[in-house]
Amino acid sequence: MLSIERVVSNKGNGDIVKEIITRDVDPEIKELNLIRHRILRICQFENTPKIENLSLRWNLLKKVPDVQCLSALTHLNLNDNQIEKIENLETLSNLEFLDVSYNRITKIEGLSGLAKLKELHLVHNKIVVIEGLEENTCLEYLELGDNRIRKIENLGHLSKLRRLFLGANQIRKIENLDELSTLRELSLPGNAIQVIEGLDKLSGLRSLSVAQNGIRKIDGLSGLTSLVSLDLNDNIIEKLENVEQFKGVTNLMLRKNKLDSWHDLYQLLEMKELTALTLEMNPIYSSDYTYRNRMKQILPEIKILDGFPTTWRQGDAYQQLDSDFYDVFERLATAHDF
Repeated sequence: MLSIERVVSNKGNGDIVKEIITRDVDPEIKELNLIRHRILRICQFENTPKIENLSLRWNLLKKVPDVQCLSALTHLNLNDNQIEKIENLETLSNLEFLDVSYNRITKIEGLSGLAKLKELHLVHNKIVVIEGLEENTCLEYLELGDNRIRKIENLGHLSKLRRLFLGANQIRKIENLDELSTLRELSLPGNAIQVIEGLDKLSGLRSLSVAQNGIRKIDGLSGLTSLVSLDLNDNIIEKLENVEQFKGVTNLMLRKNKLDSWHDLYQLLEMKELTALTLEMNPIYSSDYTYRNRMKQILPEIKILDGFPTTWRQGDAYQQLDSDFYDVFERLATAHDF
């Protein structure tokens, strides 16, 4: 049996009607989802000690519930609440997944007891500094997008980290990543980065996104010998150059830059693995007919251009796709299997 305080109605004038209810729950239950129940507080988890997967997302929680008695818990989802502090988790030694995104957290803390934590989501909070992860050496997936972070730091000890997401922050420099030899995906869109640097030691990196920054030059990629996906969308790149630094890329995205030379595009012929290319919203685009046909002439081996098959005819919704079209998508998906 759980005790739950929740909002019954909100008249919009500050007059909130609440109620406290009890909910019978099978003490043997291993998974519990209480999504969008307008819960303010929930307690008495000692009556359900075998829960392994608990989701309380999309509620009105202001504090992390006291779940320390749930020693079997491996997955905890507190996404989309009103939580201001990470707490009451220290004893959850088996926790592997934690999502506290879309809350009001200002500091990464309270995670020192989570020695088995593999996946941590803290998107859309108010975090300024990357810290508090010293004991979480099993982390493989870290998502800190849409916060107020200014510097990449305090991650060198995460020797198992494979995926790192830091988009929509205030980062100006790519740095302090040399020790992350297991990193396979790095996502940094929507920051204030002007130069691609600090990646020389990440030879295992397969996917890199530096979209929506202030990058003017394609460079600093020579150490990324395993790279298959490169996202440079929405920057201010004027010249296509240094293609030899990322010859193995299968998916190249350069939408909405300043590329105005058709001649530069011939360099892409050196990229023997290139399958998907995004170039829309560059100055080279004049009309869809001219643009797509000229691209097919320059790069006849490209299968997907700006998200459509190169054989696609505008205005014909019932046209038959090439027999290998879905195979192309499958190969691209396999290439991004981290």
